[in-house]
Amino acid sequence: MPQNYKAVYFADYPAEDSKQKSLTLAFGNNANKIFESIKYLSSEEIRQLLGTDNYRSIAEAAVREDLPLNRYCVRQLKKSLDLFEEKKGQLTFSDIINDDIFDPVSVTFKGGAKEPFVNWYPYLQGYSPQFVETIIKKFSPCAKNILDPFGGTGTTAFTAAKLGSQAYFCEINPVLQFICLMKMRVRRLKTNDRIKLSEKLKQCEEKLTYVKTLGRDNRLDESYKKCFGSSKFFDEGTYEQVLKLRTWIDDISLEDPLLADLLTVAILATLIPASRMMRVGDMRYKTPIEVMKKTTPILQGVSERIVQIAHDIRDDVNGLNIQPIMISENALSLGNIPFLNIDTIITSPPYVNGTNYFRNTKIELWFLRCLTINDDLARYRKKTITAGINDVTLWKTRLSKNPEVQQIVKMLEENAYDSRIPRMISSYFGDITEVFSNIRHHLTNEAIVAIDIGDSCYGGVHVPVDRLLTACLKDLGFEERDVTELRKRRSKGGSILKQTLLIYSYIRNGKRFYTSDTGRWEENWRQFKAQLPHQHNPYAKRNWGHSLHSLCSYPGKMKPAIAHHLVKIFIPENGRLLDPFAGVGTIPFEGALQGKTSYGFEISQAAFVIANGKIQFHNRGKCDEIIANLKEYLLSNKPTAKELEYANTFGFNGKIFEYYNPDTLNEVLLARRYFVDKPAQTPEEFFVLSSLLHILHGNRPYALSRRSHPITPYKPTGPAEYRSLIQHLREKVERGLEEQLSPDFKPGKIIFQDATSWWPQEIDDLDAIITSPPFFDSTRFYLANWLRLWFCGWNPEDFKGRPLGFVEERQKKNFDVYVPVLRQARERLKKNGVLVMHLGKSEKCNMSEKLLELGKIWFCNSELFEESVSHCESHGIRDKGTVSSHQYLVMY
Repeated sequence: MPQNYKAVYFADYPAEDSKQKSLTLAFGNNANKIFESIKYLSSEEIRQLLGTDNYRSIAEAAVREDLPLNRYCVRQLKKSLDLFEEKKGQLTFSDIINDDIFDPVSVTFKGGAKEPFVNWYPYLQGYSPQFVETIIKKFSPCAKNILDPFGGTGTTAFTAAKLGSQAYFCEINPVLQFICLMKMRVRRLKTNDRIKLSEKLKQCEEKLTYVKTLGRDNRLDESYKKCFGSSKFFDEGTYEQVLKLRTWIDDISLEDPLLADLLTVAILATLIPASRMMRVGDMRYKTPIEVMKKTTPILQGVSERIVQIAHDIRDDVNGLNIQPIMISENALSLGNIPFLNIDTIITSPPYVNGTNYFRNTKIELWFLRCLTINDDLARYRKKTITAGINDVTLWKTRLSKNPEVQQIVKMLEENAYDSRIPRMISSYFGDITEVFSNIRHHLTNEAIVAIDIGDSCYGGVHVPVDRLLTACLKDLGFEERDVTELRKRRSKGGSILKQTLLIYSYIRNGKRFYTSDTGRWEENWRQFKAQLPHQHNPYAKRNWGHSLHSLCSYPGKMKPAIAHHLVKIFIPENGRLLDPFAGVGTIPFEGALQGKTSYGFEISQAAFVIANGKIQFHNRGKCDEIIANLKEYLLSNKPTAKELEYANTFGFNGKIFEYYNPDTLNEVLLARRYFVDKPAQTPEEFFVLSSLLHILHGNRPYALSRRSHPITPYKPTGPAEYRSLIQHLREKVERGLEEQLSPDFKPGKIIFQDATSWWPQEIDDLDAIITSPPFFDSTRFYLANWLRLWFCGWNPEDFKGRPLGFVEERQKKNFDVYVPVLRQARERLKKNGVLVMHLGKSEKCNMSEKLLELGKIWFCNSELFEESVSHCESHGIRDKGTVSSHQYLVMY
């Protein structure tokens, strides 16, 4: 076995260059155990084990004992480690620390690095499972409900669940959320399922070179340009492979989401090592010397990670019987959810050390599609605890009023090298105080709170974070029980800093009462239930509402009158609205007509286009220009053999070619290619494309097809006469532009987004979320709308896989698909905001019952109202499912 080496920095080491002031220790075969014990330690920690910060004193001691310097150091390390092992068997955790004999690795992430699952993603901050387990056994051995408001990669949650406690956690960084939730899902699997999953991973690893044959993800490429501009984080070849890996993951996720997520973990862990960047504290570009070192190719790195994950999954025997719950992303939102009955908190808040935790993971955030526009990173920083200089902005006004904090802030104002530092310190303690102010409402009397924290130093001013935190928490009713110095650290400026474990108990002085202000909508909601105005004229008329509601027919669309009244009842003047299952935008469009700031999410390409066609102002001249460009394209091109083959062989109710006259079919095929190659981006492009989708099929002269149905493309009948695509499109656009938008109209935004994934950061501070998710027993939208989906770019193979990712299919397996929707709904709503869900009830499923059970974790109050659907029209559709009544579920 070759020798191992460890460099230890000494300020007085005889070298001119500060980067060379390191003593390199060599560990032979007989010292391998010692090396394994100290290889992850910092220079500061090794110097503690050697008993000195001074190189000269070590050299002199080695001379006195007539030993080579290396042998002397290895022997001293062995003595200290042996002494620790001896003491550890005799003393409690607190005794060991107070006796200055401690295991400094257990209080860092490195302490659990050898354990299965722990090292899937290299996260520099955190502590080991052993550290959490020791705290629980020492200070809260009977813990039932444990919360970590700064969850990181989930060490506290995993350890608590393993010991039989119900674990809750918060984590604002989506990268860490993803890693944590992924581990939990795997550890909840049965042994046989884990073995099967491990085999699937190995099969993917063996076929990894297949990725090179795939197309690049252009959507991810576009978001890179918007977020990072001209920054080059990868060389060109690596960047192309990253885009292809995204395509690979998306394809796999359609059939096996769990497998895709595990592969995503492997990719996330490989992005930085394969890039031009390094994460050393903060993330930075590699130096010229570092660039010269060999970088592992990204596919090789992914391969190695997959092998490691597959091994951990197969060999792991420590499953989780209790499911940890991510109760909220942002710990600052904890005050808005029902009582959790927490008796123990174990956490490590961000150290106020200038580290930018979001910038450090921006590449991974981009790959997860959590960064899509330039402002996203700033929005994350706005929500997080102010722990770095770049987190400091004038719109962060939560400043600490504690006298001890203000005293340190004043000293920093006189000495700090950056004017933002004093405000950073004040904001940090203001944020932390707010977090624990919200947390205390969830605590039982005499609950235990364990906080791992480190201090800081700026401009020569020591910031005693442990003492200041105690002063802030004391004002909230927390009493200090124990203070333990865990290890010493050294700042960049050379100051000695420490890592401390603080133990508090909380003394409850009263009960928490949940109050919600329903005054602005309660009376109007009562009247709606009593009168059902949408069932009476003028609202009951088939054509009630703005004509753009009929921009393009669509199955299962909410009646505009219902949307109109729900928006009017629940959204105040100048309010903010979201529909996470927007469909063709009925609810957001009604919001826009009433002057509300309206957002919608939609995952179906056809519905996304149609909703965007309604929600903006349209310029007639630009619409004419688009049609003219399309006309020129049709005259200058011909369908390919492959396009004609698809038309002759693909279809559900009938083959595509059966719907059209041959000349019309050629125009339809070319128009499809035109819009697929040049996706709609402007309001006018969405409007024109939506108009074209409407005339693709129908039972009247406006349609391009033979006689079919305007909502569902049933098998066509009648003569196949030629109908000019351009002429019919121009007429449809003209009809759509005839009716003016209301004077109060406020343009909204529809986002191509899976509602069960991370919501964009701009979606926040909402007055209400009003939505109608797919009914459990409704017709399948992708089949009822297949011709328009095909026109929007779906190929025959897409109809096999893509629908598996839709909620309408996923909810049939497990209603937990709605958990991230409910959690994010509560978090993005204002404190008195309301979630309104329009649901379908059938003999097979009572949707409200299932959603109420899930939602009670996040919402304090709810009410349910049912309405018969006997009055609803069939619109000539043969199969409308077995929905017996509509349900209005209101949660607040």
